[in-house]
Amino acid sequence: MRTVGRRSIASVINFVVSLFAFGAWFGAIFGIVMLLVIPFIRLPIVVTAPVSFTMSLPDEILGSRAGWGFEFREGRRPPAPRPARVDRIDGSMRVPSSSRWFVFANGLALVAVALLIAVTLGKLRAVLRTLIADGKPFVAANAARIRFIGLAVIAGELARTVVIWAENIYARTHLAIAGVTFDVLPQPTVSTIVLGLLVLVIAEVFRAGTALDEDQSLTI
Repeated sequence: MRTVGRRSIASVINFVVSLFAFGAWFGAIFGIVMLLVIPFIRLPIVVTAPVSFTMSLPDEILGSRAGWGFEFREGRRPPAPRPARVDRIDGSMRVPSSSRWFVFANGLALVAVALLIAVTLGKLRAVLRTLIADGKPFVAANAARIRFIGLAVIAGELARTVVIWAENIYARTHLAIAGVTFDVLPQPTVSTIVLGLLVLVIAEVFRAGTALDEDQSLTI
């Protein structure tokens, strides 16, 4: 199978991306409809929202902050006894809420996330179309599109962190679960932010490649 052009790897990827983009647009439309009908829905409404937490039990500790995973010890000595633990717990809470404002805030977050995903995938589809249509990725618009994708990845991770942090604040004040401690501070995923920065670097490479391609065209 060819890498670019019609019936190529790029076309297969574009088809998959298009399916996800359609799902994101559907989720955004569903969220908007949900926001419009909230005033007419009978309360309480069961809301499922993402949270992060630690859990302490009498005989073990589950949770804590994610570490780097390094450990150094002398091989001839047995490791020191330590309680079983999971480095991090990302889960969700399901609560019947009687607050329309809480339901509205979660619905608005769902719409914002779905729209961001849909628009970002649309930019990726536009990049793939340049590969499928004429096999020339180094066009001026692609650098801007890839830059948007990188910024969207970073902004999306920061938004996800803020949303989970806000949900943790709500859970700490409204839920009392023995042994469960919801995170007090935001917990961003550094690897996702680094990925977004790498995409920004790729955008600069595309911009430089586009300028070089244009110079060569003018020279010829």
